[in-house]
Amino acid sequence: MSETAESSRDPQLGKVVTVQIVTMLIAVIAILIDGVLTGVYLGDESLAAYGLTNPVAMLLVAIGGLLASGAQVLGGRYAGRQDREGLDRVLTTSTVSGFAGGLIISVVIALFVRPLCTALGAGTEDLAVLTAQYLKGLVFCLPAMVIGQILPSFLQMRGCRRQIIVAALAQIVTDVLLDILNVTVFHGGLLGMALATVVSFYVFVLLLLVPIYTKAGYRFSFRYFALPVLGQVFRYGLLYLVYKLSVALMGLFLNRMLSARGGLDYLAANSIIFAVELIIGAFPSGFGSTTSMMIGYEKGKHGEEAAGLLCRRILRLSVIVNVLQIAAVLLLARPLVMMFSPESEAAAALSVWGLRLYALSVLPNTVNYIIRNYEQNMDHMGSAYLICLMNHVVLPVGAGLALAAAAPLRDIWLCFFIGQGLCVLITWYILRRSGSRKETRV
Repeated sequence: MSETAESSRDPQLGKVVTVQIVTMLIAVIAILIDGVLTGVYLGDESLAAYGLTNPVAMLLVAIGGLLASGAQVLGGRYAGRQDREGLDRVLTTSTVSGFAGGLIISVVIALFVRPLCTALGAGTEDLAVLTAQYLKGLVFCLPAMVIGQILPSFLQMRGCRRQIIVAALAQIVTDVLLDILNVTVFHGGLLGMALATVVSFYVFVLLLLVPIYTKAGYRFSFRYFALPVLGQVFRYGLLYLVYKLSVALMGLFLNRMLSARGGLDYLAANSIIFAVELIIGAFPSGFGSTTSMMIGYEKGKHGEEAAGLLCRRILRLSVIVNVLQIAAVLLLARPLVMMFSPESEAAAALSVWGLRLYALSVLPNTVNYIIRNYEQNMDHMGSAYLICLMNHVVLPVGAGLALAAAAPLRDIWLCFFIGQGLCVLITWYILRRSGSRKETRV
């Protein structure tokens, strides 16, 4: 590909990355607000219970992301080939499957809430009751979570970026208003906070569906539903499910370790850190989502060499953005933590320290995320799964166990930087072995 052709698509890359990150930021701000208001109005014990639900929230997102990620990859290839009917088939199949599956799984989780609370590390009866309250509301979010992850990529393919941002902003406004009403008027506790999040997600989905069938011009029909298409969506989306399950396992590992060895201050600090992580994580997720969608499009339209050049540009852009992001978090860690108004100064100090340690992992995490999704689009599935497992659970857990044995417990959040940094080194080795390094070298 010529440098002229490469340069001509750089502005488009910047727009897509920006919209993906902004959309994810706006969406997670609604959940972040739950954490802030929980800390301000309901106290550290409720904040700890809120944090204990993170692995389940990750599981819910994982189920939706399974379909959304697979639809991104497959839809991007159809878009690159200008196959409108193929896009309609992918959209219909993934949306119908997501809604039906979401309902079933929501019911199953709702039936086993109390055993889940014990498994998540709720060591006291009061903490278990609070954790169950939040989970009982959150599970009904699943159908909207699934569809809400699928639709934005299809709107991006038709250039409907403004509509995505408007829908996401409406979600924030709805969640904020309902959260404030919950804590000031209805006094619904954590259950009310969760239900506010549920309603806001359905508002988001409804506002996405309108441009999907009007401005974007997609056609929805049950005759487009096809099991072979669903099989392909699952094939490409399974990696995302493994990713989120790995994140959930890592969260469970931390929760149980901190519950056993650190107590309430550590659990509250971990809740604050991972509420802020929703914002921090929007950047790796935005770059990863862009890679899934645009690499598939580029491969379908221009071939593998062009896809490799695009991956290199995404990596370069991510390094610049991540360095700025890390610097901002290191400087603003205390103001970010104090938004949650922790009752204990010990919990506040732990949160600031842990957040700064966690922020160091943003760059290696993003690099691994991009290369993992690139490998998936090149159909190098073995290396994609290996990078995913090493980056999100195997190496961070190993680093966590080493830190727990040799360092103060307050340093435990450094396990992400150590584990994911090691994964970057191993990833490059994998690429050399698979013959892909030439296409992805920065």
